[in-house]
Amino acid sequence: MKKEKRLDLILTAIQENNFSKKQQIVDYMMRHFGVYYSLTTISRDLQELDVYKIPVENNKYIYKKMNKNKQLDARKHLEAYREEILKITIIKNYVLIKTSPGFAQSIGYYIDQLQIKEIIGTIGGNDALMVLTASSEMAQYVYYQLFHTAAETQN
Repeated sequence: MKKEKRLDLILTAIQENNFSKKQQIVDYMMRHFGVYYSLTTISRDLQELDVYKIPVENNKYIYKKMNKNKQLDARKHLEAYREEILKITIIKNYVLIKTSPGFAQSIGYYIDQLQIKEIIGTIGGNDALMVLTASSEMAQYVYYQLFHTAAETQN
């Protein structure tokens, strides 16, 4: 099967179902279309299709397609949460963000939605968030991308 058709099938399956695991997608493709794709192939395809796990309720996450409007929305939400960011520290290749209690995971979610390619990943707790990059230079760049208008007030 051609890649374009595979991507269409995966996108259709994602839009019609609430998958919480990649293995569910693999199983669905086998059951409904009679084709097997590895988890690696599904992972690459999901990334290419801009499909990500998003929170829906009570710590439940499902795969949904993101679009550029969502990135603009994420930027607006980050702006709205600016007052909840208490301190930003750059240590080597990390950007550490201290927030008001209960806001770190929400801020991390919106940072992830921005899909900044220099960000390797985010880890958030209740009031702290770590943004991992590949180098100290990338950490500075990511800080600028996320908080360039907040730079004067956070330092």
